[in-house]
Amino acid sequence: MIVDLITSQNAASNQGLLREMHRQRHRVFKERMGWDVTSIDGEERDEFDRPDAAYLVATGPNGKLVGSWRLLSTEKDYMAPTVFRHLFDGAPVPRSPRVWECSRFAVESTGYPLTANGVDRATGCLLVAIFECAFTYGIEELVTVVDIAVARLVHRALDMHPFWHGQVHRLGNTRAMVERYPVNGEVVHRLRQMYGAPTPIIRQFGLWQLPEAA
Repeated sequence: MIVDLITSQNAASNQGLLREMHRQRHRVFKERMGWDVTSIDGEERDEFDRPDAAYLVATGPNGKLVGSWRLLSTEKDYMAPTVFRHLFDGAPVPRSPRVWECSRFAVESTGYPLTANGVDRATGCLLVAIFECAFTYGIEELVTVVDIAVARLVHRALDMHPFWHGQVHRLGNTRAMVERYPVNGEVVHRLRQMYGAPTPIIRQFGLWQLPEAA
């Protein structure tokens, strides 16, 4: 499995993969999960799919899309406090060059065997990738909005719980909350060992120009 970091610097050469990512997001969020999201011509996009967003995209040996994440710095507007401000339950909203939001996590059934903790290998590799990418860029924290089913999966896949989370709230046909996770070398090392991931798991770095990048 290959994981690529796609940013504004290399988006032009990855248009086909990005369009398939948006089609997968439509299948996962609109069709399978029934979320109230905007899809046009079978592609799910929102206001946060901006030029300053980055994507971690996983493909299998045949080049077929497996899954993806979206990344945004919390210095500018991001999805959690803009769309789901009430999920913070009055707690301060993270705003820092050292904090990223990860959102739009989508994985479809791949046929890969489950790992020892019952997690699909594609999910495990994408979790390794998100923490590896954040650590490489000197990020100290990840913030995300997750529904209850995904939260349980992530807790099991990471073998850890967030250091902070809000209360569970009803969002349409699901229940969700905000979670915040620490990023450090110990977490990255542990996840690489758990999933037998190569070092690094992301094929290339240096494509996202952040002023505080490590």
